[in-house]
Amino acid sequence: MDLSAVSKATVKAQSSLDIVKYSSLAVSAVSILVSLLILFLVVWPKLSETLQIKNSNSELTQKADSLKQKAGILSRLDQAELEEQVVASEQLLPSGKDTFLLISQIERAAASSGILLNRVESTPGLLDTASGGASGNPAAPSAGAQTEIAPSIKVSVSLTSGYSSLLSFLNNVLTIPRVVSVSDLSVSAASSEGSSQLKASMSIIAYFKELPTDLGSIETPVAELSQSEKDRLEKIINTGLSAAPAVPQVPVGREDIFAPF
Repeated sequence: MDLSAVSKATVKAQSSLDIVKYSSLAVSAVSILVSLLILFLVVWPKLSETLQIKNSNSELTQKADSLKQKAGILSRLDQAELEEQVVASEQLLPSGKDTFLLISQIERAAASSGILLNRVESTPGLLDTASGGASGNPAAPSAGAQTEIAPSIKVSVSLTSGYSSLLSFLNNVLTIPRVVSVSDLSVSAASSEGSSQLKASMSIIAYFKELPTDLGSIETPVAELSQSEKDRLEKIINTGLSAAPAVPQVPVGREDIFAPF
């Protein structure tokens, strides 16, 4: 019996089995690679797109709910009351300097307090209308300087009064229907002979804010007024000063005599 022929046949059969085994593994590996390619090239982009659509739908739902709440708030507003509050807000923080109106309010506060105004002065061109800073100093403010929250105009006042009348005047000034502050207050005796009269000087700073020129986003939420804000506006409305008195036009040659030179 030829054992060499049997050995060769056995080796050949073993080689055939190895080829078949490795061929099946290669097919499995190719199938896995194709599946991974399909996963990364087709399934993953679609999954990412689906997640983006889901997030977008969630954001749109939140925006729709916000717009519904905003529409509900706007539908509850009373038009007549809203118009009165807008006029009162303009009186509280006007869009222009309204210097003559401010001086008129100071004079009314003085008359109701029983004091004698010696001087009421506002220097033309002292303050810049855009930034509220000094027009003659274009340099940047120092690190310790405080930035004003709104443009302002300053009126210097000197007066003669008694102590109680002075307190009443200060109270009346701080309660006029406009955002103001008092600074540089100086008080001295009117004479050295023991008189009860006082001489006082101060600076009354009134703020204003230009109206916005750009409309806000429709998605911006509506902030409802607090009760204290409503009471403040109601107080201004009840004063009867919610409409600025008409001042006759004087041919001064300049559109705004209080603008910087």
